[in-house]
Amino acid sequence: MNVLFVGNSYTFYGDVPGQVSAFAEADPGARSIQTDRVVRGGANLEAHVQETGALKRVAEPQWTHVVLQEKSTGPLHDAPDYHRYVRELGRQVKGQVLLYETWARQDGHEIYRWGWSGKSPSAMRRKLRAEFDLAARDLDAQVVPVGSAWERCLERYPGMILHDTDMHHANVLGSHLAASVFYAWLTGRDPAAVELTVEGVDERQAQRLRTVAVDVVRLERARA
Repeated sequence: MNVLFVGNSYTFYGDVPGQVSAFAEADPGARSIQTDRVVRGGANLEAHVQETGALKRVAEPQWTHVVLQEKSTGPLHDAPDYHRYVRELGRQVKGQVLLYETWARQDGHEIYRWGWSGKSPSAMRRKLRAEFDLAARDLDAQVVPVGSAWERCLERYPGMILHDTDMHHANVLGSHLAASVFYAWLTGRDPAAVELTVEGVDERQAQRLRTVAVDVVRLERARA
């Protein structure tokens, strides 16, 4: 399996692609997952189309999956541009297009002063998901439910903190949850059954994060 990630810091904080590969390497029954990335801090998909060479990279024939990660607020206040550029990239992909469902900002973030945000984490997550679902239907793509897993995790474990101190990027727990969701989605396997040590994530935290990931992925698959 060869997976290309296109995105920004929501992809490279915590090395989400590298963690996905590490899961496969540590899982005796899994196929190898080779990952690569086209990433730039703060980039949206428009920037990837126009400036980073992503259009050529996504069209390369070796990718079984291409992950497209938009800037975290793009689908909310720049929805037409999001759909334009996700379509432009997605239509070049030879394999399966995966849309990275990003998470809402932490409760109390200043973004919730603005109506377009939905004014709460749950509303922001739902609004983001609606745009991802719309794009997925257009491209015959799949939405990888990272944001949904974040929401479920915070409901199940209210004391767990997934955001960094800026209240929007992932900390080490948040990025591990994202990687766990991607691994479960790509393979259909249970990340909680994999013996993998991640710096900054203790065994109890890892089990909680991975169990949430597989629960959310199974629920999403059952709905499909």
